[in-house]
This record gives sequence, C-alpha cells and structure tokens, in this order.
Amino acid sequence: MAATQRHPKYWFLDGNIVFQADGTLFHLHQGVLFVHSPTLENIFTLPSGVANDGADEDHPIVLPGISGEEFEHFISWLYHVSGTVPHDRNLPSLVAILKVSRLWQIDNSISWAIAHLDQLELSAVHKLELACKYMIPQWIAPSVRSLTLASLSAIDEDEALILGVRVYLIIARAREVMETERRTIAAVPPGLSLPPSPACNISHHAHCKDVWTRFWWQKVARQLLHPYNPLAISALVEYVAQQANPDGLNLECKASFVNQVVESGGLEVEENIIYGAITAVEAYFNTL
Repeated sequence: MAATQRHPKYWFLDGNIVFQADGTLFHLHQGVLFVHSPTLENIFTLPSGVANDGADEDHPIVLPGISGEEFEHFISWLYHVSGTVPHDRNLPSLVAILKVSRLWQIDNSISWAIAHLDQLELSAVHKLELACKYMIPQWIAPSVRSLTLASLSAIDEDEALILGVRVYLIIARAREVMETERRTIAAVPPGLSLPPSPACNISHHAHCKDVWTRFWWQKVARQLLHPYNPLAISALVEYVAQQANPDGLNLECKASFVNQVVESGGLEVEENIIYGAITAVEAYFNTL
C-alpha cells in the first residue's frame, strides 16, 4: 500500500471522517460536509460495503481521480464558508472546487466557482474546455461566437489541442462559410437590378447605379474584406447610414439599394452561421 501522510492543515483532531486524495489524508467533520450537500449526506450515511469506511486513517474513503491539491482547494472553500479558514480565488482553486462540487452535486459551490471563474476573464478556448468538462452550458454560446468571429490564426497550437479536432473543425468551417458570404456580398453591390425610385427617373437612375457601385467598392467592400478588422455583415446598414451620401446618388435610390440587402436576409447570414456552429458544439458536448 502506498505511503500516506496527514494533511498539515486539514487533519482536525475532532474530525469524524477520513478521506484520501492521492497520498494525502484529510480528517474532516461530517457536519461541515453535509450542510452543503444533501446528496453527500445520503452517500455517506448509506452502508458502503466496506468495513470502517472513513472511520480512521487505516480505512479512509479513497477519492479516485481527485488529486490531493484539488481536494485541499475544495475543503478550503468548505471551511471558508463555515468561517474558519481563509480562501484564495485563483484559477486552480476555482477549477478544483468546481470539479469536486460537480462530482458531489454541491449546487452552492458550483454556482460560486462559476461566478468567480467568470471574473477571471478566461479565454474563449479555456471557457469551452471548462464548459465541456464541468457542464457550464451558458459559456458555450459566447465562447463559440467569439472564436467564430476571430481569425483562425488567433488560435495557437496549444489552444487547438485543447479544443480538439471536432470543435476546431466546426469553428473553422463556420469561419470559411462566413468568409465566403462576406466576399459574395462585397463582390456585388445590391439593388442594381431595381427600377428607379419614385423620386428618380430612368435616365438619372443609370448614374445612381454607377455612383452606388463606386461607393460600394470604395467604402463597403473594403470594410467587409478588411484583413484584420472586417465589418460585420450585420452592421452593414448602420455603416452605410453613417457615411456621407455620394454626390449624385438619389437618397431614395440609395435606400432601395440598401433595403435589397435587408429583404434578402443577407444581414442575418452571419448570425445564422454562428448559431449553426453553437448548435453543433452543444450537440457534440452532449455526446461526451
């Protein structure tokens, strides 16, 4: 049997239950554990089938898959809540608390850990990793959205390994479709097949279309295809509205041209692609 040692802080002389994580023994108080988790109370009040299970350091309750350091972080949180021990709120500590809390279904510590992890400004990749491991569904959509809108070059090799092939491919394919749609919209100024507006006429409308085409290529297309900070398709109408009206372009014709994009559903294409990527990642995580 591997050698064990008592934890220097969490071996309480008046404790009444012993746990072992790796080679470290913890002598704790059942009451402190049970007040946070009815599930835990049910587990440890049922017969385990092992004689003297948790009764002393020769018969500890072994915690497979939980390191001594992780269990220390979790116990530190439990006793911190009880007002006896200070507690740090760093990343390893919060992840450890979340891990053990998910295992033992301790809702208050799950919520507490997630709330404080949210304050650490974790990367989208790290949030997706934690969302998958510890069931944090509310992190999936914003993380996938962030990764889908960013350049793939922003994901380094280590992050790609964290995401895994399946999730990386979902994001890469969404990015590819989005880039294709952006190039398609940029390539053809909308509304050129429309008739003149009531405020225009056929002879002047040819000039309106020429002016609109130049404006589209010189302003809108450049922004849509910008290599580092491309204009979001959903922001296209707002961007056009903010630009000075080109000389010679009838305002009603301009409104008709822009409205062609709106009516075609082009402004929604980006959101539809992102939604598809989010749904695909959620479905994949549900299979794990």
